Amino acid sequence: MDVLQAWRELLSPENVLTDEKTISAVQTATFATTQRVLAVIRPGDRAEVQECVKIANQYQTPIYPVSRGKNWGLGSRVPVQDNCAVMDLSRLDRIVDYHEKLAYITVEPGVSFQQVFAYLRDIQSNLFLSVIGGPPEASVIANTLERGDGIGPLGDRVSYVCGFEVVLPTGELIHTGFGRFANAKTTPLSRWGVGPSLDGIFAQSNLGIVTQMTVWLTPIPKYYQFFSCIVKDSSRLEKLIDIIQQLILQGTIKENCFTFWNCYKVLAREGRYPWQLLGGKTPLSIQELKGVEPWFGSGDLYSASREQGLAERQIIEEALAGQVEQIIFSDRDPTSAPLKDNLGLGVPTDINIKSTYWRKKIKVPTDINPDRDACGVLWLCPLFPFDGQSIVAALTTIESIIKASGFEPNIAISCSTSRSVKMFIAIMYDRQEPEADSQAMACHDRLLEFLLQEGYIPYRLGIQSMNSLPTAQDDYDQLIRNIKKQLDPYNILAPGRYDSSHHIDLY
Repeated sequence: MDVLQAWRELLSPENVLTDEKTISAVQTATFATTQRVLAVIRPGDRAEVQECVKIANQYQTPIYPVSRGKNWGLGSRVPVQDNCAVMDLSRLDRIVDYHEKLAYITVEPGVSFQQVFAYLRDIQSNLFLSVIGGPPEASVIANTLERGDGIGPLGDRVSYVCGFEVVLPTGELIHTGFGRFANAKTTPLSRWGVGPSLDGIFAQSNLGIVTQMTVWLTPIPKYYQFFSCIVKDSSRLEKLIDIIQQLILQGTIKENCFTFWNCYKVLAREGRYPWQLLGGKTPLSIQELKGVEPWFGSGDLYSASREQGLAERQIIEEALAGQVEQIIFSDRDPTSAPLKDNLGLGVPTDINIKSTYWRKKIKVPTDINPDRDACGVLWLCPLFPFDGQSIVAALTTIESIIKASGFEPNIAISCSTSRSVKMFIAIMYDRQEPEADSQAMACHDRLLEFLLQEGYIPYRLGIQSMNSLPTAQDDYDQLIRNIKKQLDPYNILAPGRYDSSHHIDLY
């Protein structure tokens, strides 16, 4: 009996897929890939995940777990290495537990942001989950484990989760924090438990399959405001960044509640490149058309009362006076029915996903699928000190590299903490254009080389850059290799994913 037959006997044939259409789809990302996939296996619960892993060990066949496969721009569902079976966890879609007073929800990997939103809406909860700007059908657990971020006070999601249930690469099962103790009352409430904390080794790793996780929720505020501002002259961006940093450090604006978008990212959200205006020419240069390349800032304020909110607004207005072209505040009643596309209050939307069709010459479909529609998307996600001078200096080089490569510099900056910011650099193109894949990857590689040389290491990697990190200057990599060898002796779980055995030499 071979490995596929063993999985068929466990899961039934309809959950072990090898047909050409399915395999072709999971081998396709938003950039060029060559990895071949053996099969797609679809366990229905944690026990079946364990048995699938044991079979993989028996036949020494690598498996690559995905939750819902919406990791667009960073690899979608494609494994890092050849000849893996993709383990699709979307059938594990239970909301396991929920507590209104203590503000948490416990979910499986198939549970999406849309599913959590609908659940909280239907029970008329006073809580919301910080949501991503990405697809509403993305997995909450997968986004957390990739250290993805959302909008709102608990947007740095991985800092506000606990109680992992994890299937190890041998098929063994563990629970992190207090979860290993029978009848523990604080499993969903404590990140650390007692003794060494293991949660962190299962984020951005190939050391286990997380089949359950508790995520903390945010109360809907009594008074909510959204505000935006414009900086037409990018030379003033440096000062604005430093002002926002101080407002976050002192707590007027909460962490993960302010972002900067450049004009290209704002335009791309509409999903339409101005082909007719430019006569088919690429790239678009707003500098040439308008003489400026403005930046747009936007923030969310969550206040316990209207009085508090207005006081915070006054502090912000005074701090930004003379620094921006305009600043606009709007308040919304969060107790009424959630407004459409209100990301700040946990309402998922695919409005930002339209940007993946930026260079396509087709209408953005209602069922958005960048993989299927040959949308070209490559992401880089470096982390920067929250310092205007450092950020603006790096932006000058980043923008010049992208423009010289024939693309628009689609860039956002998320103020994730009061000390560091996450920069999101997107290369958007049409994969059906000749040589576009290779040109985009060459641009990506030049950007990554610059960022690494300057010391701005990405905080998140796609499959296109798993082997790109510099070698550790200490014994960190060896420690991770030792842990991997101990937990996964046959290297069957997601080989090559955040793998410390492959590096580049920067010098």
